[in-house]
Amino acid sequence: MALIFIHGAGASPAVWRLQLKHFKESYAIDLPGHPIGNGLSSVTEYARSVANYIIQQSIIEPVLVGHSMGGAIAIEYALSNSNLKALVLVGTGARLRVRPEFLSELRLNYENACREIATWSVSPSSDPIIGERLANDLMKVNPVTAYNDFSACDKYDRMEDVAKVRCPTLILCGADDRMTPPKYSRYLHEKIVDSELVLIPGAGHSVMLEKHKEFNKALEDFLVSR
Repeated sequence: MALIFIHGAGASPAVWRLQLKHFKESYAIDLPGHPIGNGLSSVTEYARSVANYIIQQSIIEPVLVGHSMGGAIAIEYALSNSNLKALVLVGTGARLRVRPEFLSELRLNYENACREIATWSVSPSSDPIIGERLANDLMKVNPVTAYNDFSACDKYDRMEDVAKVRCPTLILCGADDRMTPPKYSRYLHEKIVDSELVLIPGAGHSVMLEKHKEFNKALEDFLVSR
């Protein structure tokens, strides 16, 4: 069993730093263009890049842990591959509509867009420094890559297909998530037969940073049960 962490739109593996310290010998993927090089234009293309990574690393029983767009990538991978040991979907959904003003601002004023998205990505009760770090990390990514990521999320829709996921699945979400509200996670839980749902109080969209101890405990408990 090998944990593979997949970051979200405009992000980088840095969002998993508190998990990489806890879960030894785990992986965190640098998706193409995050932050170096060119990004891709669809969730499907990113899922193919993850498949290639797994082959290159000779990983036999991967556990994909995907956040937001990374969760959509993980779903896409699960629908096309049967080698998953388990799936962990964090602050994500079978459909990921993006606020139109975010897409517009990413084109017109990238720095402002990064700060606004970061603000929406944490609970009002969380330490403000988490939002500041998220904004700074976003600004390291090419604006075109970030825009294409959020555009890919906006076009993504597996509402009718997600019930075909057959591997054990943990669904994690911050109770205060405004980017992908808990109703998205509840839908996943209703549709995926072998799934568990954990809502973490006092956390928003960046639950793995905001409440890392609770997050790591929930993930650890799920893995032990498998």
